[in-house]
Amino acid sequence: MEKKVITEGTLRSGEKVFVNDYVYVAAPWEKRDPVPYSIGRIIEFLSPDDTSAAPRGSESGRANNPGLRARMAWFYRPHDVQDKGVGDHRLLLAALFSEIVPFSHVRGKCIVRHRDKIADLNAYKKKDDRFYFHQLFDPFTKDQYEVILSTEIHNLPAHIKDVLVSRYEFVVCEREAIPDLQDNLRLCETCGDWCPGPESVMCELCKRHYHMECVNPPLLSKPSRGYGWSCASCNNKRENKDLEVVTSKSRQGKDLAIVAAKARAKARANAKLDEENERFWKGWSFRYFGQYTVAEDTLDPDDMIYVRAPTRIGPKFQVIPAPTPEGPRTDPDLPVRGDDSTVEIMSTFVHMSEEDCEKAERRKNVLTARRDLLHNVDWLEEVVRRFSEAWLKKQSIYSVNMRKPLCVRAFSDGKEVRYRDRDWSEVEDSIFDESVRKHHSELRHVRADIKTRTMPEIVRHFGHWKAQQLLFKSLDPPEVPKTVVTNDDNTSIYGRNDRRVFTCAVCRTKESESWWKAPRNLFTNSMCDECGILWRKYAIKSARNDREKEVVSSKVHSHYGTPEPPTTRSGAANAKAASYAAERQKREGTPAAGPANKKLRLASGTSTPLRLVCSLCRKSGSQGSIVKCGACGFTIHAGCVGVPPEDTTTAWLCEICSNEQTQESNLDPRCALCPPQPADRKKGAKDASFLRAAKPTEFRGWVHILCSTYNNQLEYTDARRMRLVEGIVSIPKRNYTQRCSCCNGADGCVSQCEQCLTMFHPVCAWNHGFKFGIEFAPVKPSQRKDFPTVEFRGEVGVMSAVILCDNHGGSPLGNGKKIYELCDVDERGRTALQVFTETYKQAQNSESTYGLLRKARRLDEVVPAPRFDAVPSLHPSQVQLLENQCVFCSTDSSPFWWSTDSPHLDMSRAVLKPKTLGDRGDMQQPQGDNQVAHSPQGDITMNDASDSPVKLESVEKILKVCHTCYFEQLKAKSIPVVVDLTAQIIVS
Repeated sequence: MEKKVITEGTLRSGEKVFVNDYVYVAAPWEKRDPVPYSIGRIIEFLSPDDTSAAPRGSESGRANNPGLRARMAWFYRPHDVQDKGVGDHRLLLAALFSEIVPFSHVRGKCIVRHRDKIADLNAYKKKDDRFYFHQLFDPFTKDQYEVILSTEIHNLPAHIKDVLVSRYEFVVCEREAIPDLQDNLRLCETCGDWCPGPESVMCELCKRHYHMECVNPPLLSKPSRGYGWSCASCNNKRENKDLEVVTSKSRQGKDLAIVAAKARAKARANAKLDEENERFWKGWSFRYFGQYTVAEDTLDPDDMIYVRAPTRIGPKFQVIPAPTPEGPRTDPDLPVRGDDSTVEIMSTFVHMSEEDCEKAERRKNVLTARRDLLHNVDWLEEVVRRFSEAWLKKQSIYSVNMRKPLCVRAFSDGKEVRYRDRDWSEVEDSIFDESVRKHHSELRHVRADIKTRTMPEIVRHFGHWKAQQLLFKSLDPPEVPKTVVTNDDNTSIYGRNDRRVFTCAVCRTKESESWWKAPRNLFTNSMCDECGILWRKYAIKSARNDREKEVVSSKVHSHYGTPEPPTTRSGAANAKAASYAAERQKREGTPAAGPANKKLRLASGTSTPLRLVCSLCRKSGSQGSIVKCGACGFTIHAGCVGVPPEDTTTAWLCEICSNEQTQESNLDPRCALCPPQPADRKKGAKDASFLRAAKPTEFRGWVHILCSTYNNQLEYTDARRMRLVEGIVSIPKRNYTQRCSCCNGADGCVSQCEQCLTMFHPVCAWNHGFKFGIEFAPVKPSQRKDFPTVEFRGEVGVMSAVILCDNHGGSPLGNGKKIYELCDVDERGRTALQVFTETYKQAQNSESTYGLLRKARRLDEVVPAPRFDAVPSLHPSQVQLLENQCVFCSTDSSPFWWSTDSPHLDMSRAVLKPKTLGDRGDMQQPQGDNQVAHSPQGDITMNDASDSPVKLESVEKILKVCHTCYFEQLKAKSIPVVVDLTAQIIVS
């Protein structure tokens, strides 16, 4: 029976799609990344794999079965293959790449045309679902090529050009090859035959072409880039000064300009209608015909049409190894390849008699009585090997057994190894199943979950497990396909029964007939009907359409176009009124008299984008540049708190609020470098809400971003996110002993004014209104290699964090230095604090991946190593251990210990009597015969009469209140549970 060819398909909307139609393609929303539609051309329709799933009585050539597939020739969008942004959303890149997709993924039809076949490009782009292309991107060479009309190629023999034009509408070539292809037919001046580009050379003086084999002497290769060649007659004329010399560079520039002008003029003159059908050959309208194509191969109907690259055969790309010196073997212990010591005999059944083979088969059936061993390759391989070994040793076949799980292999250096893995327990199987479903084929993570197995065992078991899953799947009854027609993108549209209040993530409107699901990293997860279609079809994420919109007359303000009543005014009044009208027209614009090509504002119903106010600089900005904590409402520039662009979403939480959920650091967010009582805030100082911006430290404490920025010893494990402050132990002790000029306190770490010796805590200086900034000093190009420079606002220099006291806050800076505010941004949207932190605050150690090692090395520099010869030796009876114990429940375990002098506690319920350190008395020296004597070297020497072992004294208990009893008494007295952070908390 002849197979029917499917030529069309029907969408859910009833629209028919035919072969060579351009369509939008996208998988269901749940199965694809939230990206715009892909655009492709249908090369052919393919019937389902299972012919039984086709519906009965289907008409010939019509596709309405659920298993229909289509082979698509894809087009790329420019932002898919390059980082440089392209403002034209209708521009595409062709590709010589096809893929088979289900027909149910087709979302609608569109039109794609070559640029040279469009008469008016601006008018063409104003229409819906219109795209154009003029270049091709090859995903294998990662390069872009020009696509030109095949009829514009003239430098070809007639029989080759006729075949090329009859099959293909376009050809793909390098940009450098266009002048050669569009030139007139080039013939050799010697033999008169056609001169292909790779085999011919042109005289730079007379512009004639020659085969490299036709010149005398023959040329072995073309001249190098930048050099030219001239024929013999032109050389003689040049020597006689009868010929003007024209450089190849100027000639090439002129040729390229002339060819480009001719091509543009010809395209405008011969622009064809959009509805004209294109020529296709085996599903493609273009093929590669560039620098590395042999023109005669085009005549072959099966010639490869894909992009080709230059050959990589030769000494330029391949190494020719030197011949090895012949001589005797230097290592006598090295085994000879193919010797008996390197060959392991696995089976000798081909040499055994039929009787022995029958005995081995019967014995094998007995040994493999278990069902799971019938198809176990490792088991059967070892059985055969042991049969062969017994036959070689002339032993009985029935003497072979499999009790011993070890064997000696030829490559195990005489060691016994297991021929099969030991059986997996139920616990191991359950952990393996759970880990594989979580990590899939990432077996390194599976190995981390199963500690009792080696990596080879994990890999082998994964193979058996996968084969078992496929076996179970094959035993399941086949699913009956549901007869459904192709759908549009209804999976990415919210249902009409959804009662939620939607807001468009692009234009902020709240009115739309239907709501589309929005991609990630937007304000909301919904788009209105217009923005959703614009994003899916044209990848537009802005409120303005890419084409001009007509203004609805009902939306125009009533005062536009309404003549004003005649009034009587003086000359000055008339001049003033005229200037006011001109200013108003300039500010608001007049739709009736405005320019026709000006993009007008959207109709009413759209609101302005949401803008937030930074708590540091008090400037407003769009959401994304300024982030807002979803829990406490803290707003700040994203670059000032280490929030990368991919995390600027509505679900962002500040570090303190996030720690309340994860509890990775201390729940008390007080800064480790600030004093207990900072200076009072003065009038005119900056907002104190910025002090909520804090980062966790390597000791699970907290440090203000302000304090970490203006302390040179502190660094970040991840400076891009300002995460995990390191180096607190490296701060010099003198920074903790100096008094602050603001609060007059000696607690906390101080910093110094950039231009004087004034000391202050950063938080106190902030409350007093001192000037905080990032100093930028330009660096000459000759000195930039000596400093870690940065580029900010078009200048290159070095940055440093500075604080200026009241006396120097307004002093001018010399040598071209500038002080930027922390929130000042450059042309790339980066703040000054962000640039400074990423450049100068990143941990630069060689072992930057191992934070624990850096922490240990810093502690080694601070804590001196103990001298064992100077350590005083103590008798064990002199050692007294201290522990906390609750006076109410007598427990000795609690995360926090509270003092017993709290006014909220009812001490009459105490079981134990509180005891302070002074009640324990002084420690007494041990008396008696077993007194310890210290040697001059510090060692402990015991008297000879000491025979009994020495015991430690009983552990001394300090009576406190545990965390549980403390809050139980607060609840019993109906006192609100409020933790006073100024009260003393004893950490166990």
